[in-house]
Amino acid sequence: MFEYLRGKRLSSETKAVLDSGREIWRAYHAAKIPGRIRQELKLNRPDVGWYQIRKALEANAENQVTDFNGFKTGYQTLTEKLRPMVYSLGFLKR
Repeated sequence: MFEYLRGKRLSSETKAVLDSGREIWRAYHAAKIPGRIRQELKLNRPDVGWYQIRKALEANAENQVTDFNGFKTGYQTLTEKLRPMVYSLGFLKR
């Protein structure tokens, strides 16, 4: 994904979502997630995805609080911007 995005012109809304996602990614790597959660969510695999990261941080909330509000707000703003362009950008076909 890094290679794909390199050199692309991104909107301010997209940059806000990426920046919020990076903060969540940093929080995930800084968190001390118990072995039980690591095993349950298969966090030792190289293909860990957004669902697993989010669930791990939510399950570990008693040890470290992660704020998802910035990401959710940015994602909603980007969604509202892209929704009218779903067909013209080729996400869906008529």
